[in-house]
Amino acid sequence: MSHVTEPQGWATQPLLERESEIRAIHRAVDELCGTSENGPTARRGGVLTFAGSGGIGKTTLLGEARRHAAERSCTVLFARGGEQEKQVPFHVMRQLIQPAFAAMTEDERRDVLGTWYSIVAPALGLTAAPEGPTAPDPQGVRDGLDWVVTHLTVRSAPVVLILDDAHWADAESLAWLTAFAARAEELAMLIMVACRPDEIPAGAGALRALMSRQGTRPHELAPLTTTAVARIVRPSARAPMTCSAANAGRSPAETPSRSSNWR
Repeated sequence: MSHVTEPQGWATQPLLERESEIRAIHRAVDELCGTSENGPTARRGGVLTFAGSGGIGKTTLLGEARRHAAERSCTVLFARGGEQEKQVPFHVMRQLIQPAFAAMTEDERRDVLGTWYSIVAPALGLTAAPEGPTAPDPQGVRDGLDWVVTHLTVRSAPVVLILDDAHWADAESLAWLTAFAARAEELAMLIMVACRPDEIPAGAGALRALMSRQGTRPHELAPLTTTAVARIVRPSARAPMTCSAANAGRSPAETPSRSSNWR
């Protein structure tokens, strides 16, 4: 079961000066699927992180991860933090989980959620929240999410969980992801996270812990060289400049075009 379609607009040529990061992505996905250069191996999950400033190429690397994971028949759970939604509890978790449940019948959803249905379903927007001022207990929701994601992973392994713009993710989702990351290797789950380290909020200890946890394979993305930038700018200069609402707020390097593969 796979809940991902190949992102539209990505170029098919290799990403400029990101060969080592792409090798790391492919190697991590292949290890998750139980393959290596030396033949079949035991499945191995883990955590892979990418850090760098805006427009340096993190989103495109995660797009390549989604493409390669789907090509290997992995189940892909994807979410992106949003500056306007970072105060909404479990907003990122809703993005990750809802597509998987959308393909299920109500009976199947209740089977997967089990006794956690009344706690987790409202928090994830799978059912209407009960009337009244009482908010769900965040720890109870996180405990329920442990079961839900474990169940989905065992049933649909191998699973790749991808979070882009993690610096804008809500605190509740980050707290859950940080705690759950320790299970990734044993569950045949690969967690990939990208963020702008200079925009991590002062109180986002969960994200800092995730990016620096022992066993994580961190990748600090360096700026492209002037040679690589020239290869992008020259063909782009020959194309008419366009603008759309979908690209509002992103730098030119983050805006996909037919002549550029850098984002």
